[in-house]
Amino acid sequence: MKIQDLFRSQKETVVNQWIEAVYNTYPLETTGFLRTRKDPFTNPVGDMTHEAAGRLFDAISGEDTDPKTVKHAIERFVRLRAVQKLTPSQAIGVFLLMKPLMREHILPLCCGEKGITAYLNAESRLDSVVLLAFDMYTEARETLAESRITEIRTQYAQVVRWAQTVDGSPVSGKR
Repeated sequence: MKIQDLFRSQKETVVNQWIEAVYNTYPLETTGFLRTRKDPFTNPVGDMTHEAAGRLFDAISGEDTDPKTVKHAIERFVRLRAVQKLTPSQAIGVFLLMKPLMREHILPLCCGEKGITAYLNAESRLDSVVLLAFDMYTEARETLAESRITEIRTQYAQVVRWAQTVDGSPVSGKR
């Protein structure tokens, strides 16, 4: 059996267990909603998680290793995690939850030196995806911070303009 066939045979199991592991990072009252709602409009977190899981597994297995395609596939998921109240390790660490699943389901099926080498290459690809995700997460957090700063500046300017219109205000031109 070729290594690609081995990965394909375990894809559904590993992907579903990874999705469950990601859902388990959310509060208990949220996980039921994530598991039961399939509509992408009412449950964007679940939709993005399912999309990212399949594409992530394909990238790790070597099915789709084009960096642009991989980046696009996980970008929505990472941006979503960036706006949630999570630490960076919580937001990006979910990608590393794939490793124990791979070790449980795929590694035992890898026979011989060639199989072990192919498996280790898959883990290396996972590490590369995690680094790519971290770069994307950092960029998304910077964008979020910049938009918050812009919002605060706009609010401050509005307060100053309002204060200038009030008679007796220390910032008004009237005295």
